[in-house]
Amino acid sequence: MSEKLLCMTAPAKIVAQKGDEAGPPKFDVTAYTGGAMALQGWDLPVVIDLAGMSFANSLVANLDHDPSKRVGHVTAKVITEKTLTLSGIASAATESRREVVESAKDGFVWQASVEASPDVITEVGEGEPVTVNGQEFTGPLYVGTKTTLTGFGFVSHGADDQTEVSIAATAKTSEADNVDTKLKAWLEDIGVDVENITDEKLETLKANYAGTTLKKKSAKGIGPGIEAVKLENERKDNITSYALRACEGRAPFEIEPLKLLAEQAMDEGWSYDKFRLEIHESGIKSTTGIRNQGRNRNLTNRVMEAALCVAGRLQDVEEKFTDQELQAAHDHFPSGVTLNQFILKGAEMNGHNANHSSRVDITAQRAAFGMTAPNSQIQAQAWSTMSTPDVLAATANKFLHEGWMAVDLTPLAISSIRNVSDFKTHTTVSLHGDLQYEKVGSGGEIPHGELKDLTYTNKADTYAKMLAITRNDIINDDLGALTAVPRRLGRGGALKLNDVFWTVFLDNTGSFFTAGNSNVSTDTGALGLLGLEEAEVIFMNQTDPDSKPLAVQPKILLVPTAIKTTALQLMNSELHITGSTTTTTNANIWNGRFRVESSPYMSNSSYTGYSASVWYMLADPNEMPVVEIAALNGRIEPFVESADADFNVLGVQMRGYSDIGVALQEYRGGVRADGSAAG
Repeated sequence: MSEKLLCMTAPAKIVAQKGDEAGPPKFDVTAYTGGAMALQGWDLPVVIDLAGMSFANSLVANLDHDPSKRVGHVTAKVITEKTLTLSGIASAATESRREVVESAKDGFVWQASVEASPDVITEVGEGEPVTVNGQEFTGPLYVGTKTTLTGFGFVSHGADDQTEVSIAATAKTSEADNVDTKLKAWLEDIGVDVENITDEKLETLKANYAGTTLKKKSAKGIGPGIEAVKLENERKDNITSYALRACEGRAPFEIEPLKLLAEQAMDEGWSYDKFRLEIHESGIKSTTGIRNQGRNRNLTNRVMEAALCVAGRLQDVEEKFTDQELQAAHDHFPSGVTLNQFILKGAEMNGHNANHSSRVDITAQRAAFGMTAPNSQIQAQAWSTMSTPDVLAATANKFLHEGWMAVDLTPLAISSIRNVSDFKTHTTVSLHGDLQYEKVGSGGEIPHGELKDLTYTNKADTYAKMLAITRNDIINDDLGALTAVPRRLGRGGALKLNDVFWTVFLDNTGSFFTAGNSNVSTDTGALGLLGLEEAEVIFMNQTDPDSKPLAVQPKILLVPTAIKTTALQLMNSELHITGSTTTTTNANIWNGRFRVESSPYMSNSSYTGYSASVWYMLADPNEMPVVEIAALNGRIEPFVESADADFNVLGVQMRGYSDIGVALQEYRGGVRADGSAAG
């Protein structure tokens, strides 16, 4: 029995009937009557919802579900509310067909076992009622709400005594039965269904095969050569379409054999059915079948991700997963998941038989990442939607975020963010000019303004670092490596953002914050009452390029850590105490005026322009940004990606990367106070 197919077996009554004339035997199958079935490999009864059943492009009948024992193919199928009926032809020239047909003639009672690939399975709980196929059922059981029928097998044992199969030992002779053997082979090679071809079409193809021109009754008829070309193109299109569908969801190592087989089918003139059967017999595994194993039921990407995050003590894990996902994670891993368990589970989901090993070897690791080709140790046995690379990436990005957030992110609070789509230099145009409204005259004519522009540039670059979960981590079964590596990559991304940002921002005295730009405060620049007053006056006196007031309000007070406490006191105290020998209490007019931002980078000697006393008064970056961060696709936070290590190397590689750029923009949006004088 195919391990990737849900096989519904049932006893079948076979009646050998005499046909009208010589020809291939035909069969009729009442394949399924809508009831609950106890199936091998399933821990609960299964009901297939006929309303949700679809059909594969070609349906095959074989013996004992062995693809090498072909019996024939299905030509018609009918679904009613409660019944699935199939009809077909015992068309295969095999010993298996002879066994089935002759045994039926001698009175042997065959049974039918229908092959279906469940696409969606719903579990019905204990005592829950459900109506399927017009029948009432009570849980626990499974309902195949969406399935794809792929064929059926003639078997000797089953369970549904309402199922019936009849085989006619002979069939009516058609015009195609009189076709010359060589002509018939040629027709089959170009994809023609010889058994069901119309007489008119057959005559056309006969003429084309013989190299003659068939004259049509119509003066504008189409010659047989065009018909043959059309059929040949249809044959190739059908093979191509089937090959593309067969490639969906496959690992890279599985696609190349399919490509070579399709090319062979094209070159050698195989029919569509022959190509489909060759794939079926080649051992290239199906990607559409359900692979069930009770212990892996409901083990989805999200459930495994939740288990890893709980074991790694991710902050606020309850906010990132539903109660159902967390409960399922606990049910699968009540003692917490380990690194080896995670990799082995991923290998098992990809069909790897680890023989219950608790240790990861190179074969298991490569199987977990979908990099191991099928062999004697690869067995499809676990139904799951879990993908090891996807789970690893999703989990790693959550821990990367924690590492990112643990670093000072002041740059994000004082910058505007530019969304760029590539790594080219991008230009910002700041329009200005004669924009002040003028009085409209009695004629109603509105005067024209004249615009000028200022431009600013920025571009994103890529910054990255690679780390690894090493062989030692895996041997030591250290799940902490899975959480620590992305945390470090997240921290590394935040550190690089700060490094790039403060390198640009602090080295600003050359042409940005200068007396010529009227955006520096030096007389009473120390942070205090006088310093704030002077900086605000300078800020408010800024003018636009047309020498008109800028009319933008300062919103941010940016200070180094040495004077952060002073800044907070100035912004949060309701009263201010002055005087030397005589104490006077005054209302603090600066209370709540500005948002305080501070960073240790401002006074770090690694950066040109560092200072423990210089501070800045800045506009809201959304209104007039002094500094801008360019981010590819708008994302500043880094990404982390994971992959299997190099071939035959035990370990998992992770790389974090960030695509950003930083540039100073509007000098009118800020004032730099050098902090040299008393405030």
